Amino acid sequence: MKFRFFSLLVGLLLVSLTLVAAGDDSSSTDVPSTTPAGAATSDSSPTSTAASDSSSPVTSPSDASTLTPDPSATTPTAGSTQPAGSTVTGGSSSDSPVVTTPGGPTVSQGPTTTAPLPNVTFSLVQFGAPVCVDATCTYEIDAPVNNQAVLATDQSLINGERSRFGVLQANASSVDANVKAANDDAQRKINELQTLLDQIQANLAYIQNATKTIQTQQNAAKTSLTFVEQFISDISRATDSCLYMRCLKPTTPTPAPTTSPSPCVNFTCPGSTPEDQCQLDNNSKPFCPTCKGNFDGYNHCDTISCSAAGTNITAETDGTATWYTTGYNSTFNSSSVIPKNANCVWNLPAGKLENSGFNFTCLTSQVAKITFTSADATLSQDVSATTTSRVLNSLLSKVIGGTITLKSTDAVPSFCFINFKPAASSGVMMTEEKKNGFFSWLMGY
Repeated sequence: MKFRFFSLLVGLLLVSLTLVAAGDDSSSTDVPSTTPAGAATSDSSPTSTAASDSSSPVTSPSDASTLTPDPSATTPTAGSTQPAGSTVTGGSSSDSPVVTTPGGPTVSQGPTTTAPLPNVTFSLVQFGAPVCVDATCTYEIDAPVNNQAVLATDQSLINGERSRFGVLQANASSVDANVKAANDDAQRKINELQTLLDQIQANLAYIQNATKTIQTQQNAAKTSLTFVEQFISDISRATDSCLYMRCLKPTTPTPAPTTSPSPCVNFTCPGSTPEDQCQLDNNSKPFCPTCKGNFDGYNHCDTISCSAAGTNITAETDGTATWYTTGYNSTFNSSSVIPKNANCVWNLPAGKLENSGFNFTCLTSQVAKITFTSADATLSQDVSATTTSRVLNSLLSKVIGGTITLKSTDAVPSFCFINFKPAASSGVMMTEEKKNGFFSWLMGY
């Protein structure tokens, strides 16, 4: 029994020495503060009071100020079961609510919106007075417990943060909904604009096609009016030959004019030489005698001639000539239009010819037809848009002094042409052609 009591006494002595050393260290050594970085270290910062020594002041490591125990706090005595605690002041405002926890000290809660986190509250182990019965002494140890004041303050801060988080989350959800609505509205407007753009492009394409059709019709009408105007002009110039003039019985004789102005007075022709100037035909009709190719001399060499009776193709001095289909516009080639129901015949230049370039694009639609006929009318052959230069030269060698005929069943917004030149003499080719007629026929000679 004595040995047990001695051992217990030694153990308690060692514990007391350890706690005394720890108290000395805590009074001389700074205790780390849990105040968040950047928090204000003013008088409103929470403070802590060690319950180990209620009679001596404690120095706070956060602001190095002396803290005095709250008079309302009770220091545990020997044999007491009340938990040791400290008073925590959360702010300096007198309007702050007071929170009272059962079995603990009074807590004054500061503003939850701006107050920093409190310092860590700590308590040391308290020993009560020993109770000895016979040789056995009983020591009551008051161990530190959870500080309900600190927990209440922390819970209040957490609740405040949770409330602010809920507000922020609600605001974020509202902003996200507004952004989504704006994005959906923008996408809807983009889709509407894209639909409108597609409609505009479709209408533009329709207008462009309609414009081309109108241009083609205008060109065809212009070509038709040319023939009408020429016919009216011919009638106005030949009124003396009309039958109705013979039936007129004037009441008074009209004296014949002594002189009449020449029809060539206001009739202009290209060229500056006397040979290029206006002349009169057998019917006293003015015309330009030196129009190139198959241009119409009766129309100042501005348009292509067209006559079912046949019109000569005039060659240059070097024997070259260019033939165009009727309706060709020398000023705007793209406006050229072969008129509907055309029936034009042209006489080829004299001599053997070959082409130096041609274009049969007007035959692509197969509305117009070009036919070469020999002088004795024994050979008549059509050409097409796929006719080659060799085939055309072979055909020209067979229709020397013949004709070219153009016929159409509808208006063709295009034109064809052939550049003629004198063919070079080639006796060798003629000899070979006679020797091998089948080969010549196969190659298109």
